[in-house]
Amino acid sequence: MKKLSKRLLLLVNTSLLLVFPYMHTRSCGPQLPVDLRFTLFQPDLSGRNNLAPLYYRLPASGYFYSDPQKKDYLRNCREWQKITGNTVALKDIYMIQYDESPGDFVYAYRHGDWEHLKDNSFVQWLKMPAHKKELDYMAFAKHVEYSLFGNADPWGAQALPVNMEALINTAAHNCRSITSRFLQQRYAFQIVKLHFYNRNKDAGANNNLIGYYDAYLKDKPTIVSDWGLYYYGLVQRDPNVHLKYMLESFDRCEEKKGPVFGNITRQDLDDFSTVKSDKHTIALVQVLKALKQPGRSLPTLQQLYNIEPNCSYFPLLICREVNKLEDWISTPEILDFNSSIRESLFFASRNYEINTDEHQPDTAYAYYAAKNIESDRQYLRSFRNFLIGMLERKNMNKDMIHLAIAHLDNMDGRYTDAAFHLGKLDPLKDTLYQRQAIVEKLIAAFYSRNVTDPRVKQYLYGQFQVLEQLGYELRDTQTGVPKDQEGENKDMRASLLLMLSQRYKQAGDMVTAGLLFQKANLLVNEYTGGYYGKESPAVSYRRIAYFDKYATPEDVEKLIRFKHQSRKTLFEKMIVPAVWAPDDFYRDVKGTLLIRQQRFREAAMEMEKIADDFWEKNWEYKSYLTRMYIGSPGILVPGEDRRKRYSITSKKTILRDILSLQDSLSQASTMAAKARFHYLLGNAYFNISYYGREWMMSAYGQSYSETSTGVPFNYKWAWFSFYPNENIYKSDYYQCTHAFNMYEKALRLCGKDKELHAKILLMLNICDKSRYTFFTEKGKYNKGIIDYRRKTAAYRFPYLKQLKEQDGDTKVFADSRTECPDVAAFK
Repeated sequence: MKKLSKRLLLLVNTSLLLVFPYMHTRSCGPQLPVDLRFTLFQPDLSGRNNLAPLYYRLPASGYFYSDPQKKDYLRNCREWQKITGNTVALKDIYMIQYDESPGDFVYAYRHGDWEHLKDNSFVQWLKMPAHKKELDYMAFAKHVEYSLFGNADPWGAQALPVNMEALINTAAHNCRSITSRFLQQRYAFQIVKLHFYNRNKDAGANNNLIGYYDAYLKDKPTIVSDWGLYYYGLVQRDPNVHLKYMLESFDRCEEKKGPVFGNITRQDLDDFSTVKSDKHTIALVQVLKALKQPGRSLPTLQQLYNIEPNCSYFPLLICREVNKLEDWISTPEILDFNSSIRESLFFASRNYEINTDEHQPDTAYAYYAAKNIESDRQYLRSFRNFLIGMLERKNMNKDMIHLAIAHLDNMDGRYTDAAFHLGKLDPLKDTLYQRQAIVEKLIAAFYSRNVTDPRVKQYLYGQFQVLEQLGYELRDTQTGVPKDQEGENKDMRASLLLMLSQRYKQAGDMVTAGLLFQKANLLVNEYTGGYYGKESPAVSYRRIAYFDKYATPEDVEKLIRFKHQSRKTLFEKMIVPAVWAPDDFYRDVKGTLLIRQQRFREAAMEMEKIADDFWEKNWEYKSYLTRMYIGSPGILVPGEDRRKRYSITSKKTILRDILSLQDSLSQASTMAAKARFHYLLGNAYFNISYYGREWMMSAYGQSYSETSTGVPFNYKWAWFSFYPNENIYKSDYYQCTHAFNMYEKALRLCGKDKELHAKILLMLNICDKSRYTFFTEKGKYNKGIIDYRRKTAAYRFPYLKQLKEQDGDTKVFADSRTECPDVAAFK
């Protein structure tokens, strides 16, 4: 699911953003791409980007292409160039060896038709009479390549079965008769390869392979010796010898690293006997063990260090371990996702079962994640101490180790120590090293300095500028393409901006925090809108999500003022969004926040500043703000007049009517009038709650039960929820407290008006049942996972009982038995 595109996931989010009440949208949460991890320490610092597939990710056990830079191919070409006396261009040798198709070369060889290669200096050299044996070998090698991998015989007119014996015999004859050691070794390599592919048909193939390798290739300083060692190791019967040569092949050439890694199992490594083995082979066993270990590798690294302190693979293993710690500690803290790798391993290794005993500890992943976090920090410190110990000896990788320690110190809140190690760096010329140093300086500044100080802001701006000049994209080291292949940020700057956003939130500056969050444009474990990337329109939830969730009305007013501030500092210019939402949209957010706080008069004043047709023309308001009068229960109560409607979708007209009802109530002089206005206001407050038809007055999205908070996966982002406002505004939005108060007062004041009394009881029933159902459904979730075995008591309809007993003779009751299923079913 590496490419389960975040775009696809967010399209799922969009479909769940706006749904009618009671629509079931339960989900265990989508499978998250492994790349949704927090990474700020560059694994390319290891200098082993040819082994990028072995950077920290889900345990790799398959083959991978391990020579994207063609180092082995170039090494082979240089060996050929040396044979020519360095008179031939390396690029021409490469072209013939790897770009010219076998069929085309063989045709040219057979027919002497070299016209298309007349300008190739290597071909001109091969065509010389003195070099006929080299030309014959090149044609033979192309023939073997075509036969083995094209399943065809280019010497004939049509495809024929591969005649391995004939090819082997030809190679063997030439190997014995030719005096050139260079060509002997290459013919021997072809024999080794042919015997390997013919081993299922020829019982003696393995012995012949071993014999030719021992005679012509073993311990020879040539690329074909190193390539042949892979086949030589594969056919060894002794497991210890087999593994020894496979490890040597891994170490000696780039092209075979991927196949060797895929061929060796962790059990092979565990079973390896160190008796009579040389130290370097034992060290390579530890290297492969560490590379195949998705968990903590420090014990393995310590063993490796005792065996071979200057092992060339140490930088890769160090970077890998730092990236693990980022995943285990920073991914939950910064992105609010669990470690996707640990989570996958957890569920792969056990059958998940919900613990229904509330007195027993939860055995879900969340329980272990929370339990392990402090253990991970302790492990971080142990690993850091190991790296410090490495610096006590002379180490050619000391700058990389200092950067790794500085990063670990920053993760652990030891910012002074991080600065100390940054100060130990030699003058850095490598861009990778320079930008990692900038990253560490920025992180330390975020957490050790007052980010609201103008001087600190100026410093941060300057460091971000340097980082931008150095380049901040994490690139795919196999293709050179940035990892944000769909325009989505996967870069160091974005991660840093997100961290800085969180620091400003802690400092109480929600405007700066929100703008930095938008600028980072990273997918975090929280619903922030259905668009991801530059295509997000100006009026979309993504533009306001942060402020809807975390801002106060006063913060939004500051945001509007900042938008129109004519003179901005360099830091302020840096955080300005590429596309601002229109003022009317921000004012709608401010007004909506005021509605949640029951500050209706202030909300109305804010909405009056917005264009009359804003809600009619923009976003989803028209779909989810109905035009029926706010004080009407609509179809929920039979016999109500539903003809009063608004001419246009508008929050301001709804607020005007709410204020009108409040004013009318305050001016009412009779019990009957007070009862009626209490009832109408109760309807209005119910309608702007989670269960009402005008819920978009209070929120920007809705999904069934909004169960996303507190789940072990913390998939707050998988569907919309009122998070984090659910606890702040739960009383009115979910519990209908304000509406209940109105209905209960109306019930006491309605006197002998039994029809009104019946209507009020009907609405109390609807309101009470709605919130009962909501919280009952929410209560079925054990740490967010649905527990279908949990039994809950059925709703007992206390208000329907009262309605039947007290108002059974009313027209409202009679009509409701026809129109309302609950009343019809009530006994």
